[in-house]
Amino acid sequence: MKRPSLSLLRRALITLAAFAIIAPAMFSDAPLVAQEEAVEEQAAEETAVASEDLFKVPEGDANTLQAYVKKLADTSPPENETDDQKFEFSVKALNALVTATDRLLAAKPNETQTMDGHNFRIQALQALLAMDQADVREKLDKAMKAARADKNEDVVSIGWQSFIIDRTGRWTELDPNDKQAFQDEIIAKLKAGDPQIMDASIVQFAAMRLDGIDDEFLIKLLKDAEPLLAKSEDKDMQAALAEANLDGMLRRLQLPGNEIEISGELLSGGEVDWKSYRGKVVLVDFWATWCGPCRQEVPNILAMYEAYHDKGFDVLGVSLDETPEAAKKYKAEMKLPWDSLFPTSEDERGWSNPLARHYGIGGIPTAILVDKDGKVVNMNARDRVLREELQRLLGDPVEKPAVEKAEAETETKKAVEAS
Repeated sequence: MKRPSLSLLRRALITLAAFAIIAPAMFSDAPLVAQEEAVEEQAAEETAVASEDLFKVPEGDANTLQAYVKKLADTSPPENETDDQKFEFSVKALNALVTATDRLLAAKPNETQTMDGHNFRIQALQALLAMDQADVREKLDKAMKAARADKNEDVVSIGWQSFIIDRTGRWTELDPNDKQAFQDEIIAKLKAGDPQIMDASIVQFAAMRLDGIDDEFLIKLLKDAEPLLAKSEDKDMQAALAEANLDGMLRRLQLPGNEIEISGELLSGGEVDWKSYRGKVVLVDFWATWCGPCRQEVPNILAMYEAYHDKGFDVLGVSLDETPEAAKKYKAEMKLPWDSLFPTSEDERGWSNPLARHYGIGGIPTAILVDKDGKVVNMNARDRVLREELQRLLGDPVEKPAVEKAEAETETKKAVEAS
């Protein structure tokens, strides 16, 4: 049985009963051990009474119920209890919280109280589900659906966020019908009226959660959602869509098996001639000097470059640095033999890099491997994957003369240490 640390029940004591009986005991003539046992027994009894009172949900109005809900959410199991006792305490507290929020939402709450009611109810049910409690799944689904149907936009946002996290968090467990129902729910929301900024956020959040998990499903979702969102002529909505860059993400997701379009200015100067790379296996590496994982991967890329360059392997970086000086300094320090794209316009640097925007790059390193025909064969060609792909595409690495091989190994070791 799971015993998660419940962030919902924040760490705070619910009673000072234990402290209240310690001071009198200090002046007793009884042996110390007997005093400690008496203190523990009395503390346990008073804590149990306090707990039972805490779990008794009031029948009052919205103000009374809101106060009770907040008090309950600010409690945690007593520190002196065993793990099993703390687990039991948490289950009782969460169930009481569900009952209290049910009553709060039925008691004509104001906007703030409505927000608290939906928020705490969903969190409590999520925690109970994580603790393997029976008959929670249906209650949680109903709670999230009720939040999504509320008139308060903030409550609707909570409902959609929790719904998307819940479904995508157990995506591999869902059957095809459940996955289709998830998409149908989102598309129905988009069709319910004029596209809103929240609609764009819903699609973007779902896409971020599923990116790299189920690209085939995500492509279909974006293809169905984009035309519905694009109907809006509202400037704020158009700005939100541009920021979400769903079309860029869709373009990237459809790269495998297709040609990648590369253009832009080089760090060394001039425009890249992408056609000149045809006939080579090329790693298009989106990176930045401030990216730790990017720096960690550089020694591996250097080693593969050394081993396979003479057989037709090349690298083209796409730097997301803010200044050319940073990228050039790192290139010189690491003795990188390949060039990188780097815009001369300051407005197109960092995450605004045109190529990064064109393909909806939301995280780096993104290492895209392209075959001799210019078609993408791998979207995550890093570490062992890069080595295996190069072996598959180009065969065994070139054997170097003993002296040259020793020098290459020394340079690679220096690069590892430097990174």
